Amino acid sequence: MAAAARGYDAGGLSTPASEVRFTVGRSIFLSATIVTAVFLLAEGALRALGVGRPVRPRLLLRAMDVDIEFPFMQPDPTLFWAPRPGWSGEFLGHDVHINRLGLRGPEPAPGRGRGRRLVTFGDSITFGYGVGDADTYAHQAGRLLAARGVEAVNAGVTGYTSHQVLGLLRRLAPDLGMDVATFCIGWNDGTQRVVDDREFARRLGLAMAVEGWADRLYLYRLMKRAYLRTALVEPTPQTRKPRVSLEQYRENLEAIVRECRARGIRPVFVALPRRRQGEPRFHTPYMDALKELGARLDVPVLGAGVLGVETGPEDNAEHFIDSLHFSPSGHRIMAEELARQLAGLGAL
Repeated sequence: MAAAARGYDAGGLSTPASEVRFTVGRSIFLSATIVTAVFLLAEGALRALGVGRPVRPRLLLRAMDVDIEFPFMQPDPTLFWAPRPGWSGEFLGHDVHINRLGLRGPEPAPGRGRGRRLVTFGDSITFGYGVGDADTYAHQAGRLLAARGVEAVNAGVTGYTSHQVLGLLRRLAPDLGMDVATFCIGWNDGTQRVVDDREFARRLGLAMAVEGWADRLYLYRLMKRAYLRTALVEPTPQTRKPRVSLEQYRENLEAIVRECRARGIRPVFVALPRRRQGEPRFHTPYMDALKELGARLDVPVLGAGVLGVETGPEDNAEHFIDSLHFSPSGHRIMAEELARQLAGLGAL
């Protein structure tokens, strides 16, 4: 009877019949239990210590644009970043007001208003980096064209490429009536980064898919902080690529023109400006692409006069605050050029 209650292994040693045998399923269950317990302990410890959410607006700008914190910016799931609607304050010593649409300047009239509407798309040059609301060329062009019943709206956003401008146009066009839209864009497209805008948009979309629920977990926040510290690095010559390639730039401009024409908006390109202070004429292939697309798609390309990268005199520094951004006098000249040339085209 005693022998029957015991089993014998190959060596003749007995093993208690009640001994637990670990199957694959039991091993997996035990491992999962241990991992879950460790996770819960770590999550509890981090909650006790407190781990804040990473500040995404600044990190996005640092990663994709410049090392400056913009107090009026907020993260955007499709445009990467965008001005915060309703923000009002000072930036670099000048007044900045963001209207309900997330655009710089006063609230546009409802619908198309009682006249015609000009919307100026672009980057920080159009936004008016380093000057006040009333100094921007969009605002001044509106004053010059007011006698024709034209309202001007500033849709420039610091750091934007043609990829982001296309997205902003698609967002605004259904609700913001436009008769003419100008596009002064290209400098940020050639900025060198680790990934281009399309790839960044794809990654951001994947991240945003889990961001809502995962960001509640403190362990996720800790891992995200570590990732941001190591992944958002400056490009090396081996990893460097433009935010928007020339091919993508052409594709974006073509899409912008199609979007405008499908909605009855007249698209107009604006030549790229640049300060020239005793330096050789600066050549950018993006300007070549802009002119080539304008000719092929029958889109006017308005000159920037003394501000232009190709047309400016040897020294036009008084109209700039740095290599690209206009001083108040530069904005005034650009406004005069736009008003004169748009009137000459019969566009407004």
